[in-house]
Amino acid sequence: MSNRIPFCDLSRALAPLREEIRQAIDRVMDRGWFLRGPETRSFEEEWAAYCGQRFCVACNSGTDALTLAAKALELHQAEVPANTLALTAIGLQQAGAEVTIRDVDNDGHLPEVGATTVPVLLYGRAPNDIELECTLFDAAHAHGWKPPLHAVACWSFYPTKSLAALGDAGAITTNDAGLAEGMIALTGRDDAFRDSRQMTSRMDEIQAAVLRIKVRYLDDWLAERRSIAAQYIDELGEAVIPVARGAADLHHLFVVRAPRRDELMNYLKVNNIETKIHWAQPLHRMQATWANTCSSFPCTDSWSSSILSLPCYTGLTTEEITRICDSVHEFFKTTPLR
Repeated sequence: MSNRIPFCDLSRALAPLREEIRQAIDRVMDRGWFLRGPETRSFEEEWAAYCGQRFCVACNSGTDALTLAAKALELHQAEVPANTLALTAIGLQQAGAEVTIRDVDNDGHLPEVGATTVPVLLYGRAPNDIELECTLFDAAHAHGWKPPLHAVACWSFYPTKSLAALGDAGAITTNDAGLAEGMIALTGRDDAFRDSRQMTSRMDEIQAAVLRIKVRYLDDWLAERRSIAAQYIDELGEAVIPVARGAADLHHLFVVRAPRRDELMNYLKVNNIETKIHWAQPLHRMQATWANTCSSFPCTDSWSSSILSLPCYTGLTTEEITRICDSVHEFFKTTPLR
């Protein structure tokens, strides 16, 4: 439909870069070097510099990034918020860590952290002060965040991320030279046997070449996302509650908490506006092996039943945002309470 607003339209960001990307792919093909090559090494240097850290270890995915980091850190236990994606827990479990899930507070953060806590920077929200004390971070949503000196940050470059590959890719950044060296060994970058924790997880040269182009535009894209969020916040008023409002938030997703969320989502769908839920099923409601610390997770359940992600991506127009906001207001005006 011509008036459809998709939840995500990657073609809008890709269109101006098509020729640059084509040339980068041609460069890789002409070189005939598709793994463990100069594009990956250059991207590692450039992404580390962008993040303000000394080292970057590229890998196959954001999930693998968590696994590699947790293995290198010899993390035997890990605590994660119950409102995150299952892949956070899975990545840590694959490293051999015993994962425990905890209820979040009303703001969606863990109310307390410890030495084994792994904060998740959901939707590109900046970590709060207590989370900054932690070591390992799931930063899959937080491209543009500058980790503190002690931090080990795990990144995903899944195609829908703010910095996105044309397939799967991930990375870990750190200031610890020994840790970086250990993670490089664990990725299986050569034919040597390192130790039994070793896995095969590499970023291919085409993805690295594409990411090298895109990272040059990331600051502009982040500025656009902040502008989109500002318009949403202004035009939505008090109809819903934006999850991220801080100056340091990066708005990989623009998420609101809404009364009658499912009805609102369906109303927007009928009006050709696509939305998503990140995520409807919290970790404690999955048939999984991670451990619960309590029998009920009231704040997580409230969170998961009320959050809704609105379109937020490069190329989303001011007219489209206004139409989305108008539709939200129309829903609450015209749809009676049950």
